[in-house]
Amino acid sequence: MKVMNFHESVSGQKMALRSLMLKFLFFVAIWPVFLQAQDVDTLDTVAMDEVVVTADRSESMRSQSTGAVSVLKSATLEKLAGIRGLAGALQQVPGFAMLHLDGIGYDAQPIVRGFYGGGEAEYVLLMVDGQPVNALETGLVNWDQVPLAAIESVEILRGGASSLYGDAAIGGVINIVTDAEASPRYEVAVAGGSFGTFKGSGSVRTSLGVRKLSSYGNFETIRGYREHANRTKGGLGVTLDIFRSNRANITFSGSMHMRSYDVPGPLTSEQIANDRVQQSPVFQLDDTDERTQRLALQSRIYFGEQSELRTSLVGNRRSLKGTRTLPLSAEFADAKWRDFGTSRLFFSAQWMAPSLLVEDRLTIGADLHSGRLDVEWRNVVTGTAEDFQGHDGTIGDLSSAGSGTRRALAAYMQYDIEPLRRLRASVGIRYDRISDAYSPEQSTDQDAVHTALSPKVGLNIRYVASTRHVGNWYANVVRSFKTATLDQLFGQRLIPLPFPPYATSISNHELKPQRGTSFETGLYHRSVLVPGSLSGELTLSVYQMDMKDELDFQFETFQYANIASSRHRGVETGLSLEAEDIASLRFNYTLQNVTYRAGDNEGNFVKAIPRDYISAAVSLPILNRIQAMAALRSARRIWLDDANTVELENFSSIDFKFTYAVGWLVIEFETFNLLNNFFSTTGFLDPGGSDTVFVYPAAGRAMQVGVRLAW
Repeated sequence: MKVMNFHESVSGQKMALRSLMLKFLFFVAIWPVFLQAQDVDTLDTVAMDEVVVTADRSESMRSQSTGAVSVLKSATLEKLAGIRGLAGALQQVPGFAMLHLDGIGYDAQPIVRGFYGGGEAEYVLLMVDGQPVNALETGLVNWDQVPLAAIESVEILRGGASSLYGDAAIGGVINIVTDAEASPRYEVAVAGGSFGTFKGSGSVRTSLGVRKLSSYGNFETIRGYREHANRTKGGLGVTLDIFRSNRANITFSGSMHMRSYDVPGPLTSEQIANDRVQQSPVFQLDDTDERTQRLALQSRIYFGEQSELRTSLVGNRRSLKGTRTLPLSAEFADAKWRDFGTSRLFFSAQWMAPSLLVEDRLTIGADLHSGRLDVEWRNVVTGTAEDFQGHDGTIGDLSSAGSGTRRALAAYMQYDIEPLRRLRASVGIRYDRISDAYSPEQSTDQDAVHTALSPKVGLNIRYVASTRHVGNWYANVVRSFKTATLDQLFGQRLIPLPFPPYATSISNHELKPQRGTSFETGLYHRSVLVPGSLSGELTLSVYQMDMKDELDFQFETFQYANIASSRHRGVETGLSLEAEDIASLRFNYTLQNVTYRAGDNEGNFVKAIPRDYISAAVSLPILNRIQAMAALRSARRIWLDDANTVELENFSSIDFKFTYAVGWLVIEFETFNLLNNFFSTTGFLDPGGSDTVFVYPAAGRAMQVGVRLAW
């Protein structure tokens, strides 16, 4: 534990942030000087900019976006060391800090712009080919749903995006593109390594006449580096054109995914000192068995060259069973068996009309969503570690049960215009109405209805365009919101109490949506440093978001309540260099200053948020056919309590990867945490109020060897 001079820390951070903001605003003020540079077609001399969909829900150039957008291509993913899945890859994106509750990289917890759900809720929207896949009851993300082999690219939009995506898109939006339109490709891979790891995957992208087909499959099993940490997962997916012509195309896609895993739980400092690979005594029964199925139909209809209609209909089912333990104090916990079943139907329609007046585009759309949840909780064991050690895991009597629904209707509009060659403006607004209802078996029905209006105004200016440099500056003002999850509104898990009524639920059906207003400014700057050899890109984002009606636990009522407000300030910067597909370098620095704006902890930093997060990756050829890759991640200055008296030790990790390629064959050798550092990824203080600190220890050094065939 560390004790720091809090006021000095806050003052220093404010001065540093003010200085950076003033420098950036000075740069913005002199951008017209750069406009005198030679105005040429830079696409022949500067690396081609990516075309992305996520930023505007339609194709647009990334550098012309009015927000912070990053892209990870499949070729980039292959050059990254230390990634076991999508969550690991996101560590190499500016603004993303990934914590791992399992300490090895599979139970990832994202922190974006200071928003962290702590494994109970999510502030990031994850989509697969434009369709949301977050869990209905909590909004949590299963990062294992799509294997890396099936991913063509990943588009990441950071910051509030409620004007296009509505609820939950308050920290950002991630879209996985599997893309059957990509060039034909076949890939098969197997690998094995430390902790009993075995994994296999395969993917296909091909054509059946004029129709496109893509499919994937994967299976993975791992023992884990701690006791009671077994994990098995696998899935299948397919995307196929049903109809394709120059006027329309209809695509079918389907997937199924399963995962089963044990949870070893957090440990105290004393337990780690004795044996860091042991399981928590009260988590020895925790396990989860999850199954997900998804079917989708998507269409695009073209009306001449002036407009386009896109529609999608997506249905999914999900089941989750297993025992979950809730620590109530350092020496007392409650374990219950849960059985969740959810089903969801999502329909969206979007019409786009370009060139209505000048260089402009109008986008109008609607989203309809209907979901159902059935839940059952049963008693397992409540008590001390001794009570858990003597229990055989038998599932007991029914504790609580019920069913709920969430129905949502939304309409949105965005208008983009380029009145000048170097100027793009964007105005958008979205209306959401979310209706929730829950019927517990042993209580009265509950319901909640919430509405939100989310506007956005954005601007993008190309401040330089020459044979060697292309630079765009952007700024936006956005209003975003997040409704409470079904679990927070109606969660029926009963918490045992030592006094009447002896059991209660911390959910609250009167919770209001959290709302925030943000201002952001930044830039994209691409350069040819050595013509025909070396190019690079610099990105920078500076933002501030003020949140109100945030959720916190209210001890007076022993429930969630809208009693918190906070200010999220930060800087996200990324630098990438590329040497003609031979060598590459990526460096990202993220500063997240999140402080409370009211209550007893006003002015304090919000707990569990790393204020400094650094990631870097390099790929270099060292011998003929051999490529060496290294990756670094480091998190610093993380408070574990709202009073800012207990700080988590800073931690860093370095991973290495070597590949040897001969034709279609690639042999890979990878070392995780090469320096064998022992650290804790995150933690929390005893809910019962003692000085005990619980943390999630990370694994030491691990290795993996694999073979991949790609043609």
